[in-house]
Amino acid sequence: MLKIKRNALLSALQGAKETHPHEFICLLRGEKDGEDWLLTEVIIAPFSNYDKSSSSYSMWYVPANTGELASFHSHPSPQSAFPSAQDLRYFSRSSPFHFIACFPYRESDVNAFDAKGKKIEWKTVG
Repeated sequence: MLKIKRNALLSALQGAKETHPHEFICLLRGEKDGEDWLLTEVIIAPFSNYDKSSSSYSMWYVPANTGELASFHSHPSPQSAFPSAQDLRYFSRSSPFHFIACFPYRESDVNAFDAKGKKIEWKTVG
């Protein structure tokens, strides 16, 4: 099961709210927790770019060994928390897990996916 600490999720959602109507992107640090994966912290890559139809960052600016296991990005449109073709290409060559949140950026507006773009189950914890 994929789990995310509530504070990490709320921080990522706040980033999405603050950059709206532009897309937001960040990484999530985590670790294996028994049979589960636990995401604990937000990593915002320096010099990230946010605009109305995309968001990006350069891996050159993400320090080595940060423990990132997931990406998080927003889609400014309501009911669009599903990956685009461009998202799927990114998913396949990056982290094992990915979150997409759509407007208005509540916990209920978030979906999680594996690296192949398959929707996966997740939950928030303490």
